[in-house]
Amino acid sequence: MIRNIQFFFLMLLALPLAGFCQSDSLKPGKKINVLDKGVLAASENDQTDAIQGVIDQAREGDTVFLPKGTYLVRTILLKSGVNIQSEGTIKHHESAKDGQYSIEKQNSPNPLILGQEVRNISISLKGESKNEGIYLLKSHQIRIYDSELTGDSTKLRAYPGIMTFQCSGVEIANSKIHHFGMPRAETHSYQPGTGVRILSSNTVSIHDSEVYQNGENGVFIHGSRKVEVLNNVIHHNGMSGIQVAFGDSGKEKDYYFSHNVLDENASDAIDINNRSKEKAKDIACLITENITCGNGFVKGESTPDGSGIATLINVSNVLIYKNEAYRNNRPAIYVESCGVILGKGNWADNQVEITLDLDELVLEENRFSSINLIANTKAQKIHLKSNELGSLSLPNGIQVEEFIVENNSFSHGNFNLNLEGKVELIGNKIENSSKNPTILITKADNARIENNEILSQNSSAVILRKTAKNVQIIGNQIKSFNTAIFDDNSKELVVKNNKVTSIAGGKENQAFRSHYPDNLILEGNEYRGIANTETVLFVGKGKASVSNEKMVTGTANYGVVDISGN
Repeated sequence: MIRNIQFFFLMLLALPLAGFCQSDSLKPGKKINVLDKGVLAASENDQTDAIQGVIDQAREGDTVFLPKGTYLVRTILLKSGVNIQSEGTIKHHESAKDGQYSIEKQNSPNPLILGQEVRNISISLKGESKNEGIYLLKSHQIRIYDSELTGDSTKLRAYPGIMTFQCSGVEIANSKIHHFGMPRAETHSYQPGTGVRILSSNTVSIHDSEVYQNGENGVFIHGSRKVEVLNNVIHHNGMSGIQVAFGDSGKEKDYYFSHNVLDENASDAIDINNRSKEKAKDIACLITENITCGNGFVKGESTPDGSGIATLINVSNVLIYKNEAYRNNRPAIYVESCGVILGKGNWADNQVEITLDLDELVLEENRFSSINLIANTKAQKIHLKSNELGSLSLPNGIQVEEFIVENNSFSHGNFNLNLEGKVELIGNKIENSSKNPTILITKADNARIENNEILSQNSSAVILRKTAKNVQIIGNQIKSFNTAIFDDNSKELVVKNNKVTSIAGGKENQAFRSHYPDNLILEGNEYRGIANTETVLFVGKGKASVSNEKMVTGTANYGVVDISGN
């Protein structure tokens, strides 16, 4: 499975960075100045009919040009093949009907600009709207560029700055969309007002734009596919910077979110949330090289959300690459009920959280404060490789069929292995200054702890409970305060080719201690204990094979245990 997602990762990197849906009119035309056609640029009267007349009379390829000034309108209707270019400000006239957004009525009676079943249009304008800035319905090959849309920041239930419904080939470039809706005032509630709202559409590009200070999301995507959000600054919005929601169409796929700055939005930087009952949906999504900071707060107070890089719920085939996250409220990456997720080369000052079902998670060459599995986690495979981490939280009772922790560094290593599934700790550098054991193995059948460098400054390095079975501790370098390895009657324990050094000062300074060993194997280990003390100690009856052991300092006391070997 991992080969497939690595291949998919390379394929996604080959995607274009911007403008995959650029469009202009098919035929070159003339530039029509509306002032030459009787439109008034500084009148308090409604100019809708005059401007509309110019558009309606224009031919395919023509550009209707509005020079500097202010043009008061109700709604301007777009015409296929006719471009709009405005140096002046197009603004709602007082006669325009002022609607209130609701789930039942998601479009207003008077958007500033309306494109209905039109195609091949370029739009560049400055607009001030009390409803939508631009509403595109069943329209195709529409380019919005070098535009600025300003909403009504006093409106409690605002419409979006730009909304598309059942559209394709839409590009939003080099534009500003802001102040659609009131600023969010409460940590646990918000109100409508989104910068860009993409509904049931496909092939949409939003790039090199600024989306800010809107009441709800910066960019909201619902029931749509092939959407890219690239090189934008999305900040100070009332919900997530980017949110992907799911409908019943099953079309949600092919997302590319890259090189954005996502700053001080009140919810997540990126929220991809599939609450349907179907199994984790393959969405073919790449999240790469975004920078996020300070998400998940309202007036300095924490909201329930605020993931630094992404929240992923019930989705699969998501690749998270080289993102940076600072001072966000919630986990850098939150993974719930997901399929295949790969994170590589990310940097964040907070944690990764994993919960419920998971097919496969691979985290490689990242830096996180911690990785936390929640108690109800049921995963098929988790592979942590070459990460720089603070800690790894493993609560009792989790299920991971294959858990590989390889070549990572842990600055606060504290592992509780009480789980179902195969566990391998290989080649890690683990430091622990707490008074809890570095590795506590209660239940982890066939666990393998190999070639690690472990420094446990105030506690035992490894403790094995009676319920542990078939654990192998091989080739590690261990320095430990108190007993380095303490075997409390586990079954079939193998301790082989380790170098174990005791740190003086603990209550019990054995390098290795076993109570009632149950078919224990000690072979080829090197011990540096405290001089003139028992470095290896067996307590009670049992069976052990001991061979080729090297005692550099300290002594061995095998008690009454039945010893075989040489």
